[in-house]
Amino acid sequence: MKKALIIGAGLSGLTAARILAEHGFLVTVLEKRDHIGGNVYDYFENDILVHKYGPHLFHTRQKEIADFIQRFSEFFPYEHRVLGEIKDKLVPIPFNFKSIDLLFPAEEAEHLKEVLTRAYPDGGSVPIMELREHPDTKVKELAEFVFQNVFCGYTKKQWGKTPEEMDSSVMGRVPVRMSYDDRYFTDEFQMMPVEGYTAMLRNMAEHENISIRYCCDALRHLGIVGEKLYFDKELCDYPVIYTGCVEDLLGAKFGRLPYRSLRFEAEHKNVTQAQPVVQVNYPNCYSYTRTSEFKLVQKKEVPGRTIVIYEYPLPCKEGDIPYYPAESEESREIYNRYRTELKRLPNLYLLGRLAEYKYYNMDMAISQALMLARSLTEKEDFVDAEAVWTAE
Repeated sequence: MKKALIIGAGLSGLTAARILAEHGFLVTVLEKRDHIGGNVYDYFENDILVHKYGPHLFHTRQKEIADFIQRFSEFFPYEHRVLGEIKDKLVPIPFNFKSIDLLFPAEEAEHLKEVLTRAYPDGGSVPIMELREHPDTKVKELAEFVFQNVFCGYTKKQWGKTPEEMDSSVMGRVPVRMSYDDRYFTDEFQMMPVEGYTAMLRNMAEHENISIRYCCDALRHLGIVGEKLYFDKELCDYPVIYTGCVEDLLGAKFGRLPYRSLRFEAEHKNVTQAQPVVQVNYPNCYSYTRTSEFKLVQKKEVPGRTIVIYEYPLPCKEGDIPYYPAESEESREIYNRYRTELKRLPNLYLLGRLAEYKYYNMDMAISQALMLARSLTEKEDFVDAEAVWTAE
């Protein structure tokens, strides 16, 4: 029987494991933590579902991805809405026409919406940096207001940098919406697993060809000699998919890549609901960026008590969990050196947010894993997951 080794029992690793297992591969998954699911791991605390590593909301435009995950869990529809505290008011984020109505006098608000509708008649989303360059003075003034009050403070806390210091790929993800659509995501498929992501991934891993070893630091077992990979000194002549920090494979010989980490504080409250929505952002006040009330995104109702999680961004030091690649021209150059060095190993495949050093939403992580695993079932030469994604 064909074999495969996967490092990491998170969303990317287990998606790949499931596809390979269904195509006759005997798959071993090594997980450093003591639980399945990576950063999407969740658990119930007195009937309240807690996302241990921060909120994860599933959304996608790809029906194939939605269909795939629904094989492993029942889902219920959920459209995420976020409020931000701006000028002592809670307004919808992304900033939209409703936000304008709440923050500006009625006459001025109507005028601003008329100007924006003329400038962007399709009612879509526009990156804030594009709005700041708009020739219309009123549009530029609004863009500057949004930039200063919504994005500047949040960016400084989240990334430890000013917006001007940020990579353009990050700031390009920040939109202003030219309509009353106050949903955080506009994808066709938006839903949540009834029993949580942990249960979903346990079902995904429930296959006779998949075995998982927990509390296993794969780097203590893997060895690289020339163009060959070894596991416990035995030659790996089968596919090895790695989902961890890429620099760890080579002892950080080119330096450590920068990431941002997070610290969470939980507050238990004896109320049925503490916030008007699941997530409230605080761009300008406090040292935390947002609060999340996960109970509001589960199907089961729990009266009289709730949990609010406070999220504090921080630099990722040794021993911290890396959450977000701190992308920049310099960090991409370092990553490319690791990537080039590792390409000499024809049966090693880098997969996921950490290994590919790229920000992926959940659906993109699943899509990458599906493409890589399917390609491995068809051919044995080195597959560049990023190139496959781009080609698709």
